[in-house]
Amino acid sequence: MTADELRSQFQAQGGRGPGLVEERRREARQARGVYAAVAGLVAVVCLVLIGVRLGQGDALGVWIATYAMGAALGGWGFVLARIGHTRWAMMVTCIGGALAGLGDSPAFH
Repeated sequence: MTADELRSQFQAQGGRGPGLVEERRREARQARGVYAAVAGLVAVVCLVLIGVRLGQGDALGVWIATYAMGAALGGWGFVLARIGHTRWAMMVTCIGGALAGLGDSPAFH
């Protein structure tokens, strides 16, 4: 048996069409794109918040470290999403967003 014959027999099993592999690839590519966009957005928002708070004349402090860590984790989440580690990307991005939220708390104003 050739590889093409084996492939056609495998695709015929279970009523699965030949488009199943392409559909899963498309869904995975879309998931990577969404996670990369969310992670990039978190990183950009953290950097913008650093600029805004410094522009308002806030003194340097713990808040800048939390924003910087949020931006770094957002960037890392972007990289992880682009290479296909979407679960890790979402986890890292959520932690980065939480740190940015912590840096924006009234305790650090």
